[in-house]
Amino acid sequence: MEIEIDPDVKATVEFMQSNIPAARLVAVSEGVGSLAPILWGRYAPERIETLSLAHNQPAMRSEISPPTASGSEPKCSDAGGGSAAVKDGTLPT
Repeated sequence: MEIEIDPDVKATVEFMQSNIPAARLVAVSEGVGSLAPILWGRYAPERIETLSLAHNQPAMRSEISPPTASGSEPKCSDAGGGSAAVKDGTLPT
């Protein structure tokens, strides 16, 4: 799973982080949000997806087998019928 940020939002955030003290970032961004209709309200607004989650793999099933007596790693079956080793309590991505 990946987090995707709108490229214009990302560029704006990076600019703000480079030019505004960290303690003022939230207040400045809220101030810009309040002024936005006054500054740019005459333009037709476009809808954007500010932040989204993208799934790049088939969904994993919750079928994890217990460790075997030989000490091998437990296995997890994915939706495609394959399996992947579980290490340190986390599933591979």
